[in-house]
Amino acid sequence: MPRTTLTTLPEDVGVARPLVADPTQDAVLALPDGRHAAVLGAPGTGKTTTIARLVADRLGRADAVSADGHASVLALTSARTAATALRDRLAAAAGRVVPGALARTVNSLAFQVVAHAAALQGQEPPTLLTGGEQDRIIADLLDGHEVDGTGPAWPAPITAVVRERAGFRTALRDVMMRAVAAGVEPEDMRELGDESGRPEWRAVGDFVDEYRATVSAFRGSSLDAAELVAFATAAVLRGEVPASVAALRLVVVDDTQELVEGEVALLGALARAGTQVVAFGDPDIAASAFRGAEPDVLGRLAVRLGVERVDET
Repeated sequence: MPRTTLTTLPEDVGVARPLVADPTQDAVLALPDGRHAAVLGAPGTGKTTTIARLVADRLGRADAVSADGHASVLALTSARTAATALRDRLAAAAGRVVPGALARTVNSLAFQVVAHAAALQGQEPPTLLTGGEQDRIIADLLDGHEVDGTGPAWPAPITAVVRERAGFRTALRDVMMRAVAAGVEPEDMRELGDESGRPEWRAVGDFVDEYRATVSAFRGSSLDAAELVAFATAAVLRGEVPASVAALRLVVVDDTQELVEGEVALLGALARAGTQVVAFGDPDIAASAFRGAEPDVLGRLAVRLGVERVDET
């Protein structure tokens, strides 16, 4: 399908643009219900204005709010500050009182879904393990290994001096989170390490086993960000979602190129559950690529969502 991009005039910084008609924006608003789409635009070309127009249009419909009082539209971002700014912009564009927040982070949505699923199973709601807390746990485990002479068999390049560095802990945490997002379990990592001649992968698998046991013993139902999103994805696929998520008919995603693999998988679960996904972004800009963001996700959105078709606008 031919691709067009947003080419409107730059947006005024800090000032909400009027929701004026624009041909490329009109093409987004004309998307049929249920049709997923990738919308590409460079900074300042009007992506946020288009999001505001799309959300306002959907909220103006008779079925904008479900019978039990939940909005059928939600905007998602990867960052809390971006969600706050977008929430204010959408509230002004909607021009009406809407139940719930119009914009939130992917992690916020994931937490709501996981808490609901836990309640259905009679479990305590999870708590989110912060990056700082993860780092402290990893550091304590690595220090304990040195003192006790225990721990994984790290290959020669990863010496005790290397393992003392904050950069190593950051890299280790990143590998652990990407493994969760990809559904790679510790035993899988050990097998992959043996098959590919990468003993460091086997060592990481052993470390993850000990890390999880430690967190489970001392923190109960604590989850890191990657685990939280993975649990939420599974819950959506099982249909264990709160009424506010079940009511969603459209999810609009801003800065999609900043989402990591697990977050994109959650969008795919929502799409397969019947929620339309319209993803906005610029594949040439991905500030979060270092943590696993997928700049090319917009170009292969159908595959990543697990659906047959995605319109490109």
